[in-house]
Amino acid sequence: MIVALVLIPAIFILVGGIVVMNYAMDRPLLSVPFLETSDDQSEVTKTTETKVNVTGIDSDTANRLKAANSEIEKLRNENVELTNEVKARQSEITDLIRERDRLVAELEAATKEEATSSDVASVYEEMSAKQAAAIMGELESPQVAELLKELSPKQQADILGRMNAQQAAVVTQLLQ
Repeated sequence: MIVALVLIPAIFILVGGIVVMNYAMDRPLLSVPFLETSDDQSEVTKTTETKVNVTGIDSDTANRLKAANSEIEKLRNENVELTNEVKARQSEITDLIRERDRLVAELEAATKEEATSSDVASVYEEMSAKQAAAIMGELESPQVAELLKELSPKQQADILGRMNAQQAAVVTQLLQ
């Protein structure tokens, strides 16, 4: 029973596989691969090897394959170069963004300082020239010059006229 169920189907499968493999390789069913025999019966049977193209690729196809491989290698090298260029540009962009952020921060600080200066200048605009001159007499000359730049020429003249002559001279030089 085991012979009928296992052995007989196994034999059919084995024989069928041999037939299919020989058919797939374009060989007759009972041939010896890669050997040729001489037709002369008087001589000792000789076997000769034949050059077989195992890959199935002819020389024209091989040349096209080499050309395609060289093109692929060229494109890979170009890809590496372009990737390096992109990385360099990304680095440059990052540096420019940092510089822009730094400049924006400086601009905001300058704007804030200018607004503060304008606020102080508006306070001095509301004061009398005598009071403003008394306060500015206690400040350093560069600070006084910056404050006076924010005021109108008439107010500048009134305040400078009421200040100490020596400090007024220094401030006047700084205003120019």
